[in-house]
Amino acid sequence: MAVIPTSSDSSPGGRPPGESLTGSHSPSPAHTEASDRFQILALDGGGAKALFTAHVLARLEEDLGVRIQDCFDLVAGTSAGGIVALALGAGLRPAEIVEHYQQLIATVFPASRRTWRSRLAQLNSPIYDADVLRTALQDVLGAELLGQSTMRLVIPSWDVQARGVHIFKTPHHARLRRDWRIPMVDVALATSAAPLYFPAAAVDGHRLIDGGVWANNPSVVAIAEALSMLDVPLSAIRVLNIGTIDQLSYHPRRRDRGGLLQWMKPIAPLILDAGSRGGQGLAEHLVGKDNFIRFDALVPGGLYSLDAADPADVAGLAAAVSRNLSPLFTERFGGHSAEPYLPLYGPDADSASSPTEASDATR
Repeated sequence: MAVIPTSSDSSPGGRPPGESLTGSHSPSPAHTEASDRFQILALDGGGAKALFTAHVLARLEEDLGVRIQDCFDLVAGTSAGGIVALALGAGLRPAEIVEHYQQLIATVFPASRRTWRSRLAQLNSPIYDADVLRTALQDVLGAELLGQSTMRLVIPSWDVQARGVHIFKTPHHARLRRDWRIPMVDVALATSAAPLYFPAAAVDGHRLIDGGVWANNPSVVAIAEALSMLDVPLSAIRVLNIGTIDQLSYHPRRRDRGGLLQWMKPIAPLILDAGSRGGQGLAEHLVGKDNFIRFDALVPGGLYSLDAADPADVAGLAAAVSRNLSPLFTERFGGHSAEPYLPLYGPDADSASSPTEASDATR
């Protein structure tokens, strides 16, 4: 894959070749010798199915009496998972995110847009309205800037003009001086601009589409961030990766012969599923299977899609399967309090401890 970093904020590890992390280029405190581990929450993309993610997190808080924001040192989210991650960073509790996301699904993905006439219109334009999505996101995220997040965030997207990855990051390192100024709504639009469904998002001069085209499972992105930008030892990292409903699919032999008609419908779900499984395998290889937990629900194929998920069904599914996650969460992730996150730049930064912004010319 050709990677053309567009800025220091957006490169995978955020660091040009040869640059040291010593001296004034230091991260905000994220891992100390006194802390036993560094915990990452990685949220997959999945469109309307990300309602499952929000429900699972809400159930964890309800069952265990914890606050998700206090349990994780870094949150990574792609596409719809990025919307959930941004909402957590904006201070919303998962139960609140559930309510907002149910309304978002009803508003952004109306059944009237899933008719055959709408599908024909898709030949020349996206199925859904980006302005409607923006309004729905503003109801959730308000006017908050990425730099106002209360948690460290990494949100993948893809720059179609530069043909490279674009990762939005909170100002948790001295080099990350740009993205904090971007409204959370714009970040959410960029990471969730799924081809065919929405137009590309124009953000800070970039033409961006859904991060799921390359990192639907952002676990490896988050691990790389912890290692390269936050100086966290690999042995300290634990990852909770939450998917958005895994559906059994049938692959008929005729599809092996190829052809547009054979692949037009299943290609998008297949790419997202392959990206999630590939990310899982790499993450397990890096941190070890004991330090990586993926939680998902396996259901028969054809029940849910990126733009259609019955809220009651999803809630029931999350309630049923989250019973298995609560004791596992306590065993693997309990007893850890995330180190306080102190943004180095932005309206909430501590000017006394922030590095001087003498130059913003070299990106």
